Amino acid sequence: MEAKENKKIGVWVDQKQAFLVTCENKQVSLKEKVESPIESMVRYPGETDSKTKMKSNFAASNNEHKTNNIHQEQLKKYISILKEKLNGYDEILLFGPGVFKNQFLKYISSDKGFSSVKVHTLDADKMTSNQLLTFVKNHFS
Repeated sequence: MEAKENKKIGVWVDQKQAFLVTCENKQVSLKEKVESPIESMVRYPGETDSKTKMKSNFAASNNEHKTNNIHQEQLKKYISILKEKLNGYDEILLFGPGVFKNQFLKYISSDKGFSSVKVHTLDADKMTSNQLLTFVKNHFS
C-alpha cells in the first residue's frame, strides 16, 4: 500500500500580495497570486494630514483611530482570504520579508482548522517566479 503524499504549499507573503506555490509529486507550480485588499490611506482632493472632509467643508480632526480601524478590518479580510486558499493543505511554508508572515502564522495557529497542519516560516526577500519555485522545491525536498 502506497503512502499518501502530503499536500504542500509555499506562500510568499507580505501586506501587498501573496504568491501561492504548490508542491505535488515533487513538482512545483505557481498556483495563484493574491492581491491584498489593504489600501494605503485614501485622501480626498483638498484633504491634508490633519483635516478630514466633513459634509461640504473640511475640519481639523484626529482620525488616527478611524484609520487604524479601517486598516485592521482590511488586514482581517486579507487573512481570511489567505486562510480560505490554504484549507486542505497538510504542510505550509510561509516566507517573505517583514513581519506579516509571523502575524499570519499567529492567526492560523489559533484556528482549529489548521491544528494538524505543519507550518514553517522563513525570511526571504522579493523573488522572481523561478526563484519562488526553486525556493519551495528546495524546502520540501
